[in-house]
Amino acid sequence: MNLQGRKVLGATVFYSLGEIIPRVLAFFLLPILTRYLSTSEYGINSYINAVMAFVYVIASLSLNSYVLRHYYLEPDEKEKKRLVGDIFLIICAFNVVLLGLQILIVPYLLSAFNIKIPFYPYFFLGIINNFFDVISIIPLVLYRVKGNTKAFFNLSVSRIIFQYAATYVLVVILHLGLLGTFYARLLINIPFGIIYYLIISQYAPIRFNFKRLKEALTFSLPLIPGGLSYLIITISDRIILERFVGLNEIGIYSVAVTISIALNVVIQALYKTIEPILFKAYATDDFASLSARLYKYYLLFVYIGGFGIAIIAKEVFRFMGSKAFQAGYVIVPGMILAVILSGVNLYLNTILIAEKKQKIISLSIILSAVVSITLNFILIPHYGYYGAIVAAFSASLVGNIISQCYARVNGKMLIQQLVLLVLVLSVPLLFDLFSNFSNLLVILLIKALMVLIFSGLTFVLLGCNLKKDWNFLLFSRKTA
Repeated sequence: MNLQGRKVLGATVFYSLGEIIPRVLAFFLLPILTRYLSTSEYGINSYINAVMAFVYVIASLSLNSYVLRHYYLEPDEKEKKRLVGDIFLIICAFNVVLLGLQILIVPYLLSAFNIKIPFYPYFFLGIINNFFDVISIIPLVLYRVKGNTKAFFNLSVSRIIFQYAATYVLVVILHLGLLGTFYARLLINIPFGIIYYLIISQYAPIRFNFKRLKEALTFSLPLIPGGLSYLIITISDRIILERFVGLNEIGIYSVAVTISIALNVVIQALYKTIEPILFKAYATDDFASLSARLYKYYLLFVYIGGFGIAIIAKEVFRFMGSKAFQAGYVIVPGMILAVILSGVNLYLNTILIAEKKQKIISLSIILSAVVSITLNFILIPHYGYYGAIVAAFSASLVGNIISQCYARVNGKMLIQQLVLLVLVLSVPLLFDLFSNFSNLLVILLIKALMVLIFSGLTFVLLGCNLKKDWNFLLFSRKTA
């Protein structure tokens, strides 16, 4: 394997671990916390996290995309350092102002909308923790553009590990309840905030640059409506389901969504690896060729991952839920299609950002949000969670059509992707509905074989050739 191929593989491994480890830790922590937190406390936590998710999009100003896009365009290392330092100060300064505004305004908004959750201490602590989450963006981006995946992994994963450990101590041992979860985050966020500052200050001068501020906001602000619209897409289905269907359907749908979005482990790992590579190569003559090759293998792993999750969904339902939930496996393949298309959109949107077509991305996501909300309201009252799946797929498809039209990628392989989408949807459903095998081991072996066959077919359909594309050699040739 050539040097470039080894770097891509190594980065993907670290980013994959960075996605998997926090999810595994959260999985093991959840049943422990359910013994110590009441249902009302979970409701408060969920509500505040949803609100902070919207604030996070605004607070970040999408400046991480600006740094990733422009870092490689700077003429020398000195200017690269200035770019990082300037943007870090902009984010910190903006969030200090935003922090003050939230503390002043949010209590009045809670009262005006008759929201029963008290501002102190829950919202107050949520706002403080969100501040630290936002200022972590640029240090993590710095490690990505520098290609230091080990440092990225250590910084991001260590914070999660310490937070979960602190949560366990404060909630389980000290019995602080929901407040313990907020205090645990704050306890770890404060020292990590100092670490973020030290990382940037040792790398770059931190100064105010009005010209950089204007240029960065011109680039990034058009991305914010798209980010907010994406949040609307991800939460609107459950909000509307709650109005029209019973709790049983919502529970089944929620488990199916949880299983389906496990594919994001693959998508995010690949995306975090590929994004800086694309931006670095954009101004070079090799960009078109490199982009086409990366796109091919990105699709390969996304579709294989999607098929693997869809084919094993029935067994996962048996393991995770009671008999009342097990019928939900039939909706996973449909939801997987939406996740796959969203993953493809993520790659294509990276190309659009490289080409400074941010407004198209926002337009695409806004239109997707409109389609999602409209179809959810129309279909859910009649078809329940099946309507929500159709709405999710349709919204992702709208975004995909727009991205496919405007993103310049050689070899988009639309026919091949259509064939793969049909296989991801149909094969798992047909096998689970019509097979008569009762032995779990036999079923798992057959499904493993089906994943291998699908992987080989996908490899062929996408025209992958490791030796040609990456100079990949599993064993070194012997020289005479």
